Order: sequence, then structure tokens, then C-alpha cells
Amino acid sequence: MMTNSSDNSRRRILGTISRGRAERLLVEWLNTDLGDTPEDANAWERLFRRYPEILSVPAHEVLPCTEQNFERFHQQMEMASSVGADLARAWEATELRRFEWYTWKAQMQYEYEAAIAKHNVTHLEVDEVNLPGFTAALIESDEPPTIVTPVEAAIFHLRHNRRRALCCPNPDCPAPYFLASKKGQKFCSPECAKPSQRESKRRWWAENRAKGRSNPKLSKRRGK
Repeated sequence: MMTNSSDNSRRRILGTISRGRAERLLVEWLNTDLGDTPEDANAWERLFRRYPEILSVPAHEVLPCTEQNFERFHQQMEMASSVGADLARAWEATELRRFEWYTWKAQMQYEYEAAIAKHNVTHLEVDEVNLPGFTAALIESDEPPTIVTPVEAAIFHLRHNRRRALCCPNPDCPAPYFLASKKGQKFCSPECAKPSQRESKRRWWAENRAKGRSNPKLSKRRGK
């Protein structure tokens, strides 16, 4: 039996984006800005191609990144970097208050950047105008936007899955931000868990060998 569009809509977060895609979007977004060159345009372009929902302007205005549209592309790159930084702070927060604060800040930052892009002004122009109500006019309303964006839906989903938002404890992990898929999961992948597992086994054998040497009866039994 075919699933109708209303059923599909109900399965999406706020009727906008699927759970799986929202989680992949968040994880890849946070893990993009981790290299030695955090403003690498190529890395951001790859992210925007995979998840054009992140963009607050039509994708054709910034992709592919060219000399002609680089200023527009750079604005989106700056937006994604600043919003991603707040999401990372939320991800790493050990207290609920800080988590809520940074997810809220990320959402407001995204809406503000989207408004600036929509009106085609720069941050410098906003600062220079410095007129009462100008920023409010940019955002247009104190009420939630009438249209739910995939980014808003993804952040909404993150708020309801805080306990699953973890950082891989493997210091060599190239993409440490992940959402746990099972209870008790600590590492993002079996590969990242292997060094810790080997170290645990090494300590266990070392401790048990030491116990065996200090226990004559146990040592004698082993010698039989």
C-alpha cells in the first residue's frame, strides 16, 4: 500500500525534514569546521552541495563557488561557521542550561543571517545604519517565522535528543561529533573504539598477572 503525502509529512520533523537527514546534516555540519583551515571554501562547498538546506539563499546563487558569486558564497560560509560554532558549544555542554542557551543562540543567529542575506545587506551596513528598529525590521517579526526551515527543524530535533549528542573520546577521531545510535555507546564507530578496547585488555592482563604473582596458590595452580 502506498503512503500518501500527509503520512510522509507527519514523519518529518515539523513536517520539513526526515530524522535521518536532519541528524546527518547536523553531524556533517559540525565536523566540517575542524581542520587547520576552518574557512576552507572547498570544505564548505562540499557541505552545501550535500545539504543545500543549510543555505539561507537559493543554492544556484552560491553554487558552484566562482569569482563572480564568491561574496555571496562567503556570506553563507560565515553564517554556517558561526551557527556551527554555537551548535558545537551546545553539543559539548554538560549542563542543560548551557545546551538550551546555545541551541537557542544558533537558531537566532541563523534567522538573523538569513534575514541579512534576504535583504542583501552586509553586517557592516547593519552596524553603520544604527537606527532604532532597523534590526527588527530586518527580522520582520518577533513571532516564529511562518515557514519552518530544515535548519530550524534539525535544531528542534537536537533539543529533543540531547543525550544522544556525543563527542567521540578518541583523540585521533577526524569527525568527533556524532549522535549515538544505541544505549551506552561512547565512540562514534568501532574503529575509534579499538584503541580503548586494546588498552582495557592490556590493563586487565597486567592486573591479573600481578595478582597471580602475589597469590602463591594461584601461581602454583597455573604451574601445574
